[in-house]
Amino acid sequence: MTIVTFKPKGGGKGGEPPHIDNESYLMLVDTLIAFFELCIKEGDQGRDITELERLTRQLERLAERVTPPQGAA
Repeated sequence: MTIVTFKPKGGGKGGEPPHIDNESYLMLVDTLIAFFELCIKEGDQGRDITELERLTRQLERLAERVTPPQGAA
């Protein structure tokens, strides 16, 4: 099995782009949605959500890199 690392820039070995299997992609998207919902809830309560927003953006960038899901890693 080939493992493709998630480097900040570029793909994995041999220029292969990052990819993810469908089940893992769904887990990633569900987590991203939960973070969005948590940001809204915490923001509505007047709390500082800077770190939540940063983590949500990071998850969003990861999801964009592997959209659409392409097979198993």
